[in-house]
Amino acid sequence: MIRLGLRLVISGGREAVTRFLVLAVAVGLGTGLLLTAVAATNAVTTWNNSHAWFWTGTSSVPAGPAAGIAPLWWHPGGDTFDGQQINRFDVAATGASSPVPPGITHDPGPGQYYASPALAALLRSTPANQLADRYPGRLAGTIGDAALSSPDSLVIIIGHTPAQLAGTPGSVRVTSIATTVPGRFYGRVNPKGLNYMPPNAGIESISIDLILSVVALAMLAPVLIFIATATRLSAARREQRFAAMRLVGATRRQVSLLAATESTAAAVLGVAAGFGIFFLLRAPVAGIPFLGEPFFPADMSLSLPDTLVVALGVPVAAAVAARLALRRVHISPLGVARRTTPRPPRAWRVLPLLAGLAELGFFVVRGTPASPGNEVWALLSGFLLIIVGLVIAGPWLTMAAARVMARRTSRPGALIAARRLADDPRAAFRAVSGLVLALFITTVAVVGITTQDAKDLTQFATPAAAAVVTDQLAASGMFTSSAEPAQSGAGPAAPAAPLAAQLRKIPGVLGVVVVRADAKLTIPGAFHNLGTFPGSPPIAVPAGVVSCAQLATVPALGRCPAGATAAAFPEDGFAGPVDGTTSAGITWPAVNIPASRLGTLGVDAFNVATNGSEPAVEQTRTVLENAHAYPAPNAPSTLGDLIRQDNSGNNAYQQLANTVILVSLPIAGCTLAAAIAAGLADRKRPFSLLRLTGARLATLRRVVALESAVPLLAVAAVAIGTGFGAAAEYASVAQHYPMVAPGVAYYLITAGGILVSLGIIAATFPLLARITGPEVARNE
Repeated sequence: MIRLGLRLVISGGREAVTRFLVLAVAVGLGTGLLLTAVAATNAVTTWNNSHAWFWTGTSSVPAGPAAGIAPLWWHPGGDTFDGQQINRFDVAATGASSPVPPGITHDPGPGQYYASPALAALLRSTPANQLADRYPGRLAGTIGDAALSSPDSLVIIIGHTPAQLAGTPGSVRVTSIATTVPGRFYGRVNPKGLNYMPPNAGIESISIDLILSVVALAMLAPVLIFIATATRLSAARREQRFAAMRLVGATRRQVSLLAATESTAAAVLGVAAGFGIFFLLRAPVAGIPFLGEPFFPADMSLSLPDTLVVALGVPVAAAVAARLALRRVHISPLGVARRTTPRPPRAWRVLPLLAGLAELGFFVVRGTPASPGNEVWALLSGFLLIIVGLVIAGPWLTMAAARVMARRTSRPGALIAARRLADDPRAAFRAVSGLVLALFITTVAVVGITTQDAKDLTQFATPAAAAVVTDQLAASGMFTSSAEPAQSGAGPAAPAAPLAAQLRKIPGVLGVVVVRADAKLTIPGAFHNLGTFPGSPPIAVPAGVVSCAQLATVPALGRCPAGATAAAFPEDGFAGPVDGTTSAGITWPAVNIPASRLGTLGVDAFNVATNGSEPAVEQTRTVLENAHAYPAPNAPSTLGDLIRQDNSGNNAYQQLANTVILVSLPIAGCTLAAAIAAGLADRKRPFSLLRLTGARLATLRRVVALESAVPLLAVAAVAIGTGFGAAAEYASVAQHYPMVAPGVAYYLITAGGILVSLGIIAATFPLLARITGPEVARNE
């Protein structure tokens, strides 16, 4: 029977060969997208794991075997160039057995450093006074891909003597390199008990599990629906062919084997093509910055279980789909020939959808399980139940919409479409199911990101404020937790004046403000709402003293009272409570300190106003970093840098959401086009007979449009409403923030997706004219 099935595929005429090739192409495209989606989720995991060694020196690193291991002095830090973050690690080996960071063969010695390929290229192409002068020594080699998350990663490992790092604040001795990203970032400390989170630290392993689960579900569901739709191409025509075989004596088993042979052969050919499509897409997809930076193409990999599941699962699924499609043939071949109406769907189909919403609602009231892993599964199961519920409830909703349309219209085309929808709502919904899920996914993604942005996104900065380079010596600002271990204390007074003069000589520098230390000085918290956060009472802000003559050269920082020579200024500057959009209008409290005494005070911070150009900002940063008399806990940063760093996580989630939307909507469009074209091919006979009885082509076009548009619009409205409900519950449970409605862009995307879908439906009208002529009816 298998040989006969293959012979029927090859020798069944042009129609059979065309059907076989279309099925293979559709399955191949779906398989290629499926493999790409799986590889992308694997790449995200690899990307996150590559940040593990950044956590060396914190409590996330298990205690290594101290015996026989020479400790490694470890001083992590961060730097910035042109808005790009640089991970810097200063190390000093105390012996040949000292641990070695990944990506290099041995620890760099004094006067040597290793740089990532992207940073090495940047060092070569950038003037030394803007970047290379910050790093002592010479380039000894490049860091291998094993230590990097992306080809664009900027990482440097600098060698020193143990004596140099032993006296550097924030340095620790380690006997092992971290190999895992912590489940939670907060509360991580270094061996000295100081809070620390490295820059570019990846994503909490607990969060990455939830993100990958939701993203995989959101990307794989439309792809799987597309593959399922592809395996059912020309299902009605095949039913009729196999029903005829039953009528002439073929058994159920024989017919099932023939159908499975045809579908499996096409699926096997499609899977082979799908792997080819995956390898063609691999490099371009790796270049998409899913999380703000591209992947290595090698990270877009498939594990052996992934390969086996797809290679074996798709053909098996095709065979099962072919078997299920013949259930009416098995029951009664005469029922197929006479087009027996299937049983209508029942109202119970909405119960899984309601159950999914109820599960998320339960966690809104009772809270999620204490265990982070259980929290992931609790939320994921709710979304999975909702997605499955939409698919199950779709046919019943389609039938309900058809019955409403039948009661409210008297036009022939609408009545025919309503009758056909009510006759087989499952087939009608199947055509639009991918788009319905895509709209649900888009709604949840956009609303979730909008809520996250409203909760965490930092959005203040005037152009003048964003161009001020701040180098703070006391790490108590709101942005400092993402850089180096906290330390406090002011720098010496004497070198400040020569350093300020050196800074003023840089082309593009407009002014320098030195914040002098005064341990007794504070600014009331109610003063222009300094030191306040939403829901927190005002608190007094530790302050230093600035020269009014210097402050006048940097108007973005505010002004002094008339006649004053010195004023109180927050010791953190822009790294603390000063809002860059309002600071220019602040008049700081006057301080009665003689100008001669001001120069004798220690230094809390340097604030350098620039014209915003890259040479001015980067030369300023280099000079400040090389001012060894003023070791700072963080690299000098502009307010624009600090905001970009603070928003980097939100931006990564936004990019990921955009990717999910851009993947799911086109796949849903392909599913719709394939389903409509297949439906037209299956309905050649009834439509041809309608034309012979006098039905106008315009009436048939109206029937086709309504058969697709009614379930699309009806179930899409339910999917969008469900998306808002699920997003609201997720916001309450996981984001701990009230849901925020999306902006105009969401409604434009949604309306555009629906309009494009209607356009796909209209694009099939020329095909309708070709397949419903009198000659088609005669051949039937």
